Amino acid sequence: MVTRTQLAQGRSRQRRDELLDAAIELFAEGGSRMVTHRAVARRAGLPSATTTYYFASIEDLLRDALAAHVQQWTADLTALTELDMDATFSLNEATSLVSHAFGLRGPEIAARELSIYLAATRDPALRESATETLRQFERLAVRVLSRLGVERPEPLAASIIALIAGTALRRQSGQYSETEEAHMMTRTIRDLIAAHVMGMEKVEALVQHAQAEHTSERSAGSR
Repeated sequence: MVTRTQLAQGRSRQRRDELLDAAIELFAEGGSRMVTHRAVARRAGLPSATTTYYFASIEDLLRDALAAHVQQWTADLTALTELDMDATFSLNEATSLVSHAFGLRGPEIAARELSIYLAATRDPALRESATETLRQFERLAVRVLSRLGVERPEPLAASIIALIAGTALRRQSGQYSETEEAHMMTRTIRDLIAAHVMGMEKVEALVQHAQAEHTSERSAGSR
């Protein structure tokens, strides 16, 4: 049986979560200047004094809102990393996985998350939180790459996160379908992994060989 105390605690947690969600929405729309006690309470549909009951300052409210948002991002990505993957994971399987993730987090969600992250990096008080977000994403990438058997995955993880961010930006244009975006991203990730596994010396040797062949073909064509 649920007691009155438990009900009160549940309502209190719900109100706090509503304030955090409202703060993130306002922050995504216009940065920290949009996040005021009155604006957050109004967006959450709560009395104006509610924010000061739960948070000592607007800075604490915004910091906790960003932390909660990052935790949700991390939880969503962690759920994907728990899927059964190994070194034989095919391109088609990876594309299906990314397509599923894109379906759950459409371009509009990607745009919101980009705006939140960019706004946080521009605010000195929130820059460290934004940096920690990136660290968490890189740690998740390292975990997935390690499960795939990739050695020394840290530098590769940073490159993959940059690729994912770039893909999120391009998705806003609608230049390609979501399926095409998923295929291009997974193919590029596999190319990055292949180059990483081969090692820089072999990659550079292949590039030089390709350049030499191209120069030779051009010379032959100009005769």
